[in-house]
Amino acid sequence: MTSSQVECFFAAAEYKSFTKAAQHLYMTTAAVSKNIQALERELDVTLFWRGRQSLSLTPSGAVLLETMKRSRLSFSRALEEAKALARDLSGTLSFGFLKGQMLDDRIRSLIMKFERDYPRAEVRVVWEDYRWLNEAVADSRLDFVELMESAVKRNPRVHYMPIIKQDTLLVMPRSHPCAGKEGLTLADFKDDPFILLADAESLYSDRMVRSTCLSAGFEPEIIYAPNLDTQIFWVELNKGLAIANSNHVMANGQAVACTKLKEFPPEDFVLVWNEHNGNPLARVFLEECGRLSLN
Repeated sequence: MTSSQVECFFAAAEYKSFTKAAQHLYMTTAAVSKNIQALERELDVTLFWRGRQSLSLTPSGAVLLETMKRSRLSFSRALEEAKALARDLSGTLSFGFLKGQMLDDRIRSLIMKFERDYPRAEVRVVWEDYRWLNEAVADSRLDFVELMESAVKRNPRVHYMPIIKQDTLLVMPRSHPCAGKEGLTLADFKDDPFILLADAESLYSDRMVRSTCLSAGFEPEIIYAPNLDTQIFWVELNKGLAIANSNHVMANGQAVACTKLKEFPPEDFVLVWNEHNGNPLARVFLEECGRLSLN
């Protein structure tokens, strides 16, 4: 018995017409009829007497209707009680994101819904480098972090589920000769320095950039910026190029242009947690993720 079959049954019983029921449900008359027929086959009982100009419940249909009305009422009351308990649930739920990373739409909508459903709970958010985040979620100092899968898949202390795939982009100043061009390869940038963060907080480490450039046929010149703000500033001043995902502030500034290169594949971002985390709010949030089929 599906929810569509149930809704069609209630509407047909109320309006005494498949056509009017279909109009109420914004469905076709044929779809309503097929749902009722499927329900009758599943239950092995005739629910409606079908006349040329009329539709009426059979005795069996009338009994089922009253029983389902009581069940629906009981469910509604149980749901209200559950919501009342939820409103009393309090505590703190903490999230961690990479420095410079903007919230993707899926995480944002989940957090907003959680705040609406649990108004007494406090949501805290921090932005740090991936090593700190990896350790913090493994030690349950943070309830959840969003990281690229490559940064967590070898961490045995955590679990994760996929969230979104982000394009990896080469970021350049808008004044760069290649800005806006198509069909580019990494070799087209062999004479440009690459600007990385000195403390290896960037998504692509020194080793990754070097190995990828060597595979493209050249040894890269690498400049190290002391922090993210300086890295962005240097790119905008045409001191070199940077690499960032499509949801990073680096790739979304007005003074830069971005291009996708086959040498830098997209990156899978995941929601990470420690299964031994004892925060009840974390379990509630995970259940909500499951209901929305995040994974």
